[in-house]
Amino acid sequence: MYGTQILIHLTPEQLGDLVEQRIAKALASYTPPLPEGSDLPELLTRKQTAQKLQVSLTTLHFWAKDTDERPAILVPVKANKQVRYRRADVLAVLKESRRFKSSK
Repeated sequence: MYGTQILIHLTPEQLGDLVEQRIAKALASYTPPLPEGSDLPELLTRKQTAQKLQVSLTTLHFWAKDTDERPAILVPVKANKQVRYRRADVLAVLKESRRFKSSK
């Protein structure tokens, strides 16, 4: 029912060395995850932004406007006469937990 038990005598220094070796081995094969959004360009197009936020282009347009109920959610920038959105702004919107209530 029970397996064989083996008693091993280690000094505190030997135990420390074993732990250090295991940690070094684990760290040698560790690859840290990429930061969120690192796959995105610095300036996103309207389509890229809408896809990333999983909203329609109409919603994206609506979010760029101040209303009586709320300030603009995501303000675009003009780059060479084209509408673009900053990666940092898009990621900030992704992190926020917004709940829109109907104005009925």
